[in-house]
Amino acid sequence: MACIAGPRGTPSASVLIDVGCWKFYRDLECSTRVMKALGYPIRPLGILLVFFLTSTYAMETVILNYSSRNLSTVPSDLPSSAHGVDLSQNQIQTLRNHDFIKTPSLSFLNLSKNMLGDIDMDTFVSTPVLEKLDLSYNRLQNLSNQQYLHHARSLQYLDLSSNKFGVMALGTEFSKLTNLQWLGLSADTIQNDDFASISDLFLQTLFIQAQNVAHYEKGSLTGLKAEKVSIVMSNTPTDHPIIIDALASFKEVELSWLYDPEDFLRDLVMRRATIRAEHLHLSAVRSSWIVMTAFFNSVLMSPIRQFSLSNLTLTAMNGGQLVLQNYFLDSFSVRQSSVTVFIFQQRVLYDFFINMPAKNLTLTQSPIVHMTCPAAVSIIQILDLSDCALTEKVFSKGLHEECDTLTNLEMLVLKGNNLRHLLPLTLRVKLMSSLRYVDFSQNSLTYEEDQGRCTWPSKVNHMDLSSNVFDQNVFKCLPSTIAILNLQNNQITAVPANISSLDFLRVLDLSSNRLLDLSDCLGYPNLQKFVMRWNSLHVPSPGALKTCPHLTVLDISHNPYICTCPLRDFTTLIDSKGTLAGPKAWKNHRIALAHWPEGYRCSYPEYWRHAKLQNFSLPEITCNAGLLAATILVPAFTIIIVVGMLCRQLDVPWYLGMIWKWTRAKHRARIVQQQPEELQGVYYHAFISYSQRNSDWVKSQLLPKLEGEDSATIRNGLRICHHERDFIPGKTIVHNILRCIEQSRCCVFVLSSHFVQSDWCHYELYFASHQRLTRGMDNIILILLEPLPSYIIPSKYHHLKAMMARRTYLEWPQDKAKQRMFWANLRAVLQADLPTPLEREGE
Repeated sequence: MACIAGPRGTPSASVLIDVGCWKFYRDLECSTRVMKALGYPIRPLGILLVFFLTSTYAMETVILNYSSRNLSTVPSDLPSSAHGVDLSQNQIQTLRNHDFIKTPSLSFLNLSKNMLGDIDMDTFVSTPVLEKLDLSYNRLQNLSNQQYLHHARSLQYLDLSSNKFGVMALGTEFSKLTNLQWLGLSADTIQNDDFASISDLFLQTLFIQAQNVAHYEKGSLTGLKAEKVSIVMSNTPTDHPIIIDALASFKEVELSWLYDPEDFLRDLVMRRATIRAEHLHLSAVRSSWIVMTAFFNSVLMSPIRQFSLSNLTLTAMNGGQLVLQNYFLDSFSVRQSSVTVFIFQQRVLYDFFINMPAKNLTLTQSPIVHMTCPAAVSIIQILDLSDCALTEKVFSKGLHEECDTLTNLEMLVLKGNNLRHLLPLTLRVKLMSSLRYVDFSQNSLTYEEDQGRCTWPSKVNHMDLSSNVFDQNVFKCLPSTIAILNLQNNQITAVPANISSLDFLRVLDLSSNRLLDLSDCLGYPNLQKFVMRWNSLHVPSPGALKTCPHLTVLDISHNPYICTCPLRDFTTLIDSKGTLAGPKAWKNHRIALAHWPEGYRCSYPEYWRHAKLQNFSLPEITCNAGLLAATILVPAFTIIIVVGMLCRQLDVPWYLGMIWKWTRAKHRARIVQQQPEELQGVYYHAFISYSQRNSDWVKSQLLPKLEGEDSATIRNGLRICHHERDFIPGKTIVHNILRCIEQSRCCVFVLSSHFVQSDWCHYELYFASHQRLTRGMDNIILILLEPLPSYIIPSKYHHLKAMMARRTYLEWPQDKAKQRMFWANLRAVLQADLPTPLEREGE
């Protein structure tokens, strides 16, 4: 979080902390710097908080946080620049007429959870722009005498709930609050005409804390004008008439804290009473399955079109009704539901919800492990089952029988579940003929080509497969009709060249993967937007984009660019507006770079680190120093290139390198043999350290080649210390590691991306480094099993980075013809005359 402030009196001292919401931050160091910069005294009882609000113009907004300071009065030294003051959770009993006289810009004031019993009528005379006022949880006693509101006519938010009001009789001063949008109230008694003073106001939300209502007169709410009413219930007989009036008076009704509620809707439906509510939301409900199923059916029979429920707790699962099918809803939503009983027929619950006649069905953040298939063709068009515990068996009707009743489904969301394999999911959805949008994000999905061919519905054109563990094989399991594809946050290293033609693909998002360069568009020639943010692009190759004739937007921001001569060639193609013009071969094809220039910065070399690519430049002579010498050295260079190409073709450099390593190893072995005293207590030729994920290679390749593959070679093989075989049971892991390192002549480390993620591998490397210093012997051998760029090595592996920078390591060749030389080289390094097992026992 950045904290920036200009000197006191400057017109625009800006601080970027949050956007578009009221949030309080308690960063004392940042706040102190801002207070000093603005010239205010530093006081222990106030923390200055600054944040940026969106509006028609940029402005500095200062919020003073005096919350929980045990204050009995409003501080007298409030700065005139304050736009907000938080005085909640103190001991303030009275507001005086001069408390806010110095804060003409005050627009937000929080006085909740104090002991307020009296507010002077002139308290807010000096705050003409006050918009948000929270007076909840105080000791105010008379709603008909809130005279201070006469001077607060700009209020948009006013919370007076949870006070000591006996009667809900609003005074005439409320009628002057013509800008009011949110009003919170509470009282012990609610009667007709209590809301008469605000009958001409149109509120967005009316909040009523009804937990302490002892008496309610029927019809009291009917004269109000509000888009939504939110009521916290008391779970007493007074709830029923309140609910009836709320449903008859407001389009959107929210009821909270219902414990074992009666089916208040059924009676209204049967009597055909007036129900104006179109959207009913229940929260914090605790009931039984039999009561809730009856209530859901009553919702279906009512004029309510949208129903939502959150924080549902089912205390009993016996009984229950079947869902009615002669009615329908526009939307039905259940979030954060739970069941307190452990044993019940789960299929009953699944069947009830999946057969709900609603166009939009949502069941999220609930511990359901399966969802059945509708018994008949369903009207569901949008189905959201996010953040549950579903597996690939979702909707399955049995072996080789798939769900065929979700033919109207257009959008399916299964993000945040326990999905592992993509192929079975394609079988689950293949009969959903209307399906267009699929969201399988935030799972652990994979796909391998040998699993089989994927079959998708013919209309799928938008897929979200982000935050899974896909590699490049996922491109072979995509529908040919796909138009928008989100594959960000996976493990894709490259786009395969032989993918099937995705002619309709227009938007492709490959952010946060492992891509090393720009991909061509041969598999998706009509691509219009390509996103490759947060990958490993060092020097993009714009030549690949010539296969993208329709590409208009390219986002390759936030990549670790290496600002050297090759990148200079790329940056010269970008104009000041962030448009990639390309070479002449593009024929006026121009591509806009998204997030230019802020998102494009150098990561290397250190001199250019964090510099914008827009400002990166190198002198012409730096990148073209051979222009003058070219005419002289062309023949020599030609010969060198020809020889180099031949050497490269014949792998001469590799063989020379291996011979050099073998020669050095033999020389080192002779030196070691001439100093046998250094081998005292050494019984193994090598101790092998590796990540458990590379164990297959170690067991199938390394150990057999070094120890011997048959009885003839085992006799002359090396003695290798392998932890699965040579660790002593009962000893600690650290003790076993130290003993094996001390008794081994060399330590062989099998390096890979998994190695640097293992804490035990780190310990073994650390102990081996210290043992090398103790013995004075260079006994560490590094085997690079796969490419390992330095930037993916964690900082705690600084020993490994240093060793890789200054010592030669062995690289495992993929070419089998080179592997014999590799093993010969490694054996030469490890070969030494060590005490035999019999000699060891004697010692």
